[in-house]
Formats: sequence, structure tokens, C-alpha cells
Amino acid sequence: MAPMALSLDVFGREGFFKAVRRASGLLKRWADEGPVLTIISHVDADGITAASIMASCLCELEVPFRARVVPWLDEEMASELSAEAEGPFVFTDIGSSYVDVLARSLGTREVLILDHHPPSGRKPPGWVEVNPHNHGLDGSSDVSGAGVAYLVAREIGPEMRKTAHLAVIGALGDLQDTFEGRRLGGLNEQAVEDAVGEGLLAVSEDLVFYGRETRPIHKALAYTTNPYIPGVSYREDNALAILSKASVKVKEDDRWRTISDLSGEEKKRLLDALAAFLAASGQPAELVGKLVGTVYTLVGEEPWTPLRDAREFASLLNACARMGRPDLGIAVCMGDRSRGLEEALKVLEEYRSRLARYLSRAQEPGVLEERENIVVFHGGSEVSDKMVAAVASILSSGMVGQQKVLVAYALDEEGRFAKVSARLPPGGPRLDMGVLMREAASRLSGLGGGHDVAAGARIPADKLEEFLSLVDELAGRLRTSGAGPRAPRGQAYIGPGKPG
Repeated sequence: MAPMALSLDVFGREGFFKAVRRASGLLKRWADEGPVLTIISHVDADGITAASIMASCLCELEVPFRARVVPWLDEEMASELSAEAEGPFVFTDIGSSYVDVLARSLGTREVLILDHHPPSGRKPPGWVEVNPHNHGLDGSSDVSGAGVAYLVAREIGPEMRKTAHLAVIGALGDLQDTFEGRRLGGLNEQAVEDAVGEGLLAVSEDLVFYGRETRPIHKALAYTTNPYIPGVSYREDNALAILSKASVKVKEDDRWRTISDLSGEEKKRLLDALAAFLAASGQPAELVGKLVGTVYTLVGEEPWTPLRDAREFASLLNACARMGRPDLGIAVCMGDRSRGLEEALKVLEEYRSRLARYLSRAQEPGVLEERENIVVFHGGSEVSDKMVAAVASILSSGMVGQQKVLVAYALDEEGRFAKVSARLPPGGPRLDMGVLMREAASRLSGLGGGHDVAAGARIPADKLEEFLSLVDELAGRLRTSGAGPRAPRGQAYIGPGKPG
């Protein structure tokens, strides 16, 4: 069966790159014709990097454009977009799941969709779509939205390879480091190869802690949330205690040491101490294995900054997105290292503070509710609906091996709608989160969908309890029928995937 799988993958890539060339040809035609283009992208790290790549491409082609970052697309949004702009639209990291919605307002317009979410609906004549799912490839692990945008931009000319590192950042922001050794694989490998070839990126194996080059060791442990380490993430006191038990010095000559300063023996002692801590608190020791993997270093960025490590860069962009400042994220991606970066760093600190507060709610009575097939995080109005996806991803990463789906929700500011994020825990049940969210939401006048391991929905708040009960019922039914994502490619870790 392996040779057949390989041949199908090869044929899928051929079809995918045929679509890539068609898309690049369309961009070149628009460059000749001179209309003002509108870029619409998704509000997360992958969407910000995808928009930045496309913006760089259009700048290279000298095409005038405007850009907008949105959390979702619905009838109201599509109508608004149609009224705002007259020229063609380029959707990056969003669009494929909303074709029917978009077609009703933009059906007669020229549209290019560069996305990696499962497609839904029938495209109007003349629309061009590049999506791995259309060619039997996996959009949840093989390539991100930024990766799709990059591969199209790459066809414009070799000068666009200068944006390859943004595709790497986008893929890591989408938690696509699910291949062996927490590396990027599939179509993402092209961006990695190009970024290394352009002198923008170095790839190595090491401990994958947050702030491994920039934070004191105990803070690096406490700020690590992928995976979420119960009792350590956001607990500097416990992090210091673990380091003491491992006989790892946190200072050298009055200078705080970082993870990158540790010797091989010190790293081994640290991992052993972490494993002992997890075992003593009843947590799965497998979490420790996910702290070792592939490190992607952006060699052109200043050391001791959060832009040096590609995963940290992605976290900065996610913070800008979730805090309502995607413009700062795009500015940093486009090279702003002065005021834009300074403001983005302030946003990042506020984001971390809020995220820690929201995660601490999970320890409060009644906030986490275990049902038959799902675990519900009741964010209510106490958690921002813009950040509930991040909370869901972090909490689910610590649920290794649990055979229930995590479903988190928060209400919008008006209390009219609930934003829901569903995540499949690492080693969790064989379920397709996108199917689960789409089917449940469609029955209750809502919108839902996403990847197999991570998906989301937006539903009327007065139907929330009915929705949660329906998701619980459908999760049990889908498990019984065996419906779910295909088996991972020999990996023990399945990341939460697309924050939605």
C-alpha cells in the first residue's frame, strides 16, 4: 500500500502546483491591468503571515492593494466587502469554507482564494482556488495558509523567496510541526528549504521551550504552553523548584542563563526532573517528549528578541491578532523593527497576562465540565471571544491520550453570539473536528467548520446549551461510526492545528 500512497501524493502535488501556476498567472494579469486588489485574511499568525506574503508579492508586481484581517466570513461581512471595494479579491488563509456565502455577494467579481481549510460550496465560474484538499493533500499538516500564499508568490519570481521565512512562521503558528521530531513536513518543507537557502533560517535539534534564547530558564519553562504543562505553565515558582531539583543553575556571574546556555547533561537532568514532577502530580510523562524537537532560528533577527525563534515570532503575531492589532503584526512581518515592533511587544505582554488569567479559570469549580464525549471550558463573558481559541489549543495540548474532545466557548461583547473552539487532544479519539462543528452549527443557525484536529463555530448565545448537547451527542455518534481524521503519519503528537 505504501507505493500507492506515495504515487497518489505525487499526483496530488502535480495538481496542486498546476493550480499554483494558474494563480500566479492571474496575479500577473492583474499586474498588467492595474486594478486595486483587496486582500482578505484570517485573524491569526498564519493569516497575518499569509497577508504579508501576498502584500510583498503585490508590492513586487507594483499592484495597488488594500488589506483587511477578519475573524470569519458571513453574509453581512461578504455584503460589506462587496460594497467597500470594486476590484478583485485575494483571500488568504480563509475563503474555501465560505464559498457559498461569498458567491452570493461576490459571484460576478474576480476572486482568488489561497487557503488550506477544507473547501465547502461551489465556486462561481472564473474564480481561482489553490487548496491542498482539492488535490488529496492534508491542509492541517502539509501546508498552512501562509505556505499556500508563499508557493503562489514563489512562482512570480526568485525574488519572492525572501518571504520564505514568513511561510515557516505561519506554519508553526498553525501548529503544523506534527511530523517526527516536531518538524514541519509536506509542502511546508519547500519554504524551510528556501528560507535556509536564502540565509534567513537555521534548523537544529534542541529543547523546544518558549524563549529558549531570550528568557531566563525558569521563565522559559513557565511560558511554555505547547504543550501545556500542568503545574509548570504560568507557574514560575514550580519551574524554579524543578530547576533546583535538577541541579541546574539559573544564573552565571549575576547573568540569567537561558535554555540555549545549558549543557547536554543539564538538559537531560532538567527533562528527568520534569518527568518526575509530572509523574508525582498524576500527569502523563509523554508530555516531556514533546519538549524536544526541531528548532527554527531566524538568523537575521537580533539575538535576545522574540523574533529570533520562529515559534516565538508566531506567538507575537498571534498576540497581535487576538488583541485586535493585526496591523502591527503585518508591519513587523513587512520589516518594521522600530515603532511597530515596540507596540507589538507591549501587546504581547498584555496578551500573556490575559492568557494566564484565562487559563487560571480552568482551576475554578465548574469552569471545566466533563460530559460523556466532550470536556467543556465555560469561558462565558469572563473570557474574550478573540482569545478562546488560544485557550482551547493550550488546554487540549495537556490532555494527552484523553478520549474526549475539548470544546471551549466565550460570548462576544454584546452577549448575542458564542465563539466556540473545538480541539482534538494529542492521541485523542478519531474524530473530525471540522465535520463536528459544521454539522452541529448548521442545525442551529450558526456557522462552523475547520480542520480535522481543530475547528470552530459561531452560534447564537441563546442556543449555546442546545449546541453543546448536540456536539456531545454527535461526537459519540461519529466515534461509534468510526468517522474521523486519517491516522497521523507515524507521529505520537497531533497538534491542535488551526486555531478556530
